[in-house]
Amino acid sequence: MANVTFFVMIPFKKMKGAISAQAGVQCQSERSAMSQARNAVTKGAIGAIAFKRSGDPGLGEYGEAVLICKEGELPDDVMEMLAA
Repeated sequence: MANVTFFVMIPFKKMKGAISAQAGVQCQSERSAMSQARNAVTKGAIGAIAFKRSGDPGLGEYGEAVLICKEGELPDDVMEMLAA
């Protein structure tokens, strides 16, 4: 199977005094992921990120996530979260 690029937006909410990631949303394009991150913040999320990651789903091999945009307030370890 060929390499595929996935675009994802993850909103963050403040819960019990801590900022936590919510369920990610797969997007159709880089532009869509960026737009959804901005919209998440305007609709009540405290922050959001959009990133892309390419790889071969058939082999389960993926490259590093590349941050496309970040909006609002985010936890300090958001970049480490993408590396996982």
